[in-house]
Amino acid sequence: MEDFYERIDELVQDLLIPARTEKTIDKQAFEKFYGILIELEKEMKGEEYIPRKNAGLLFFIYRTLSAEAEHCSYNDELFIAVANLEDMLDRILWDSPFKN
Repeated sequence: MEDFYERIDELVQDLLIPARTEKTIDKQAFEKFYGILIELEKEMKGEEYIPRKNAGLLFFIYRTLSAEAEHCSYNDELFIAVANLEDMLDRILWDSPFKN
């Protein structure tokens, strides 16, 4: 799990700075981030716990991007990226009985 943390942590500035300063996204950083999240989803499927350090980093990224997306329109790239991130985090953090 430490590998996931380190790989995500390396992307934090590339994910957050454009969102905070310009309300845009770094597409390459988001593609890498989503790829890591897909791997993390597979790794966490059926697991009882996710390390606090990892969950905290994911929450920090989501909350920061979500706050910035509040200033965007619904069709803006940042808003859509945050919506996709929310869906991915839902799949990582909860094995919902309502989804296949």
